[in-house]
This record gives sequence, C-alpha cells and structure tokens, in this order.
Amino acid sequence: MSFKEFDLSDYITALEDFKNNSTDDVIKHWGSIENFDMFIQKIKDDETEVAKLAIQQFGSIEKYTEAMKHNLEHFSELMETQLTEEVREIGKQCDILYGRLTADLSEDISSSKIQSIVQEIWSFIQENSTNVSISCSKSYMNMLINAYSSDYIKSMADSKYGKGASDYIVKAFRYYSENDASEIN
Repeated sequence: MSFKEFDLSDYITALEDFKNNSTDDVIKHWGSIENFDMFIQKIKDDETEVAKLAIQQFGSIEKYTEAMKHNLEHFSELMETQLTEEVREIGKQCDILYGRLTADLSEDISSSKIQSIVQEIWSFIQENSTNVSISCSKSYMNMLINAYSSDYIKSMADSKYGKGASDYIVKAFRYYSENDASEIN
C-alpha cells in the first residue's frame, strides 16, 4: 500500500491475534475460524475503502485501530451487553424489515413499495442507534451499502433472505441514497 494513512496492518494484526487467542469467541460469533478468516481477507481486499470509512468515522487509522483493539480486548463483555433482550428485539425487527424488503426480488427497487420499506429501515436505524451522528449520515448509508456488497455479509444475507438478496438490498439502498437525499444528512 502506497499511502501510510490507509495502512490497516496494525488492525489486521490485532484481528489475527484475537483469532489465535480467542478461538471460542470467534467460533461462537462468526460460526467458524474460516468465516473469521473470510472477514479478515475482505478487510485486506478492501483495505483502502475500509481505511477511508475508518478515517471518516474516527478521524484517523490510529484512533480506529485503538478503538477496535479495545473492542477486541473486551469482546466477550461487549457481546454480552449487546445481546440484551432489547437488542434481540431490535434484531427481530430488523429481520422483519429486511425480510419484507427482500420478499420479492423481482420488484423494481425504485417502486414506492420498496422505497417505503427502505425508508422504514432507515428510520428504524435512526431511532435505535446509540450514535445519532453516525446513523443519520450519508457516510453511514455508504457503510451499509459497502457492508452488503462484501462477500462475507453477502453470503450471510443471501443464505437468510435468498440468493441475490444482498445485491438487491445494495441497489435499493443506493437508489434511496441517490433519490431521497433529503432524508439523509
């Protein structure tokens, strides 16, 4: 990588260390070591994009890496905290919304029906986010689009909602972002 500011090697090293030292947590939350390796590989493959998002959200790669290291050091605690009943309920609601969005992948993504569901998802994110400045921003919408474009998330979404669901979600979100910009700060 030619730009030091986009170098995620410290973060990738932290992920590798986490994988080697917290195998049980990796398997519990990612399903397998192979899935976690896919996650790490995707970060390597998209290093420049991930770095740009990290800088947007945290101000620098160093701050992002420190925050991620902290999260990895306290991973079990954070996961327990996140898996409260309230969070499980939010997850169920998200599943329902994404299920509605992907119920008919032949539906035109620009239709009022589909865009209404995307608006519901966006509103739901805004209402349930602990960091409003992130969840309401255009960069957060781009992070969602990038996430559903990644092979790792794509395989999970497609297995949950049907083959092609992730690409459909990306197209619907992108259309919403480009055409309903007044809803996104």
